[in-house]
Amino acid sequence: MAFLAPALASASALQTASMAFSAFSAVMSIKQGMDTKKAYNAQARQAELEGRVEAVREKERGIQVLANTRRALASVNAIASAGGLEPTIGTPQDIGTFNVLNPGINDFITSKDNEASAIASASAKARDLRYAGKQAMTGALISAGTSLATASTNLAGIGGPSPLMKTGYTDAFGLGVA
Repeated sequence: MAFLAPALASASALQTASMAFSAFSAVMSIKQGMDTKKAYNAQARQAELEGRVEAVREKERGIQVLANTRRALASVNAIASAGGLEPTIGTPQDIGTFNVLNPGINDFITSKDNEASAIASASAKARDLRYAGKQAMTGALISAGTSLATASTNLAGIGGPSPLMKTGYTDAFGLGVA
């Protein structure tokens, strides 16, 4: 911005005020970008925490499934023993394995998959939010730079005629200027 020093030195008060307002606008654009990025980062942290909470909930669900499976298996063994059957062979074992143990294990595996899915989903959402914050900051910097560049161009373009101009529509050599 050092190239603006000569232009600002010869600028009118209105031109200087215009440049100051443009600089203020650029600073506010950057501040808005920083605030937006901070908000997106906070949302990303919140999404990660929600994912962890959901993962813990799924883990507890899996523990409950195992406890229920253990109780149902104990019930099958107790009923078989009460009926005078050996619980570790034959029909009681088949009932315990196919009707209690297999569904319980499948439910437990599903809860573990849900736990991993909750963490992965929250991580992806947080990553997307952080990227959105980064993009907001990039947009703010581009906006600020554009604002300053436009103001600089306007400031450089405002003023008297070029030193090559004599009068009217001719240059210093008497040639017509289109």
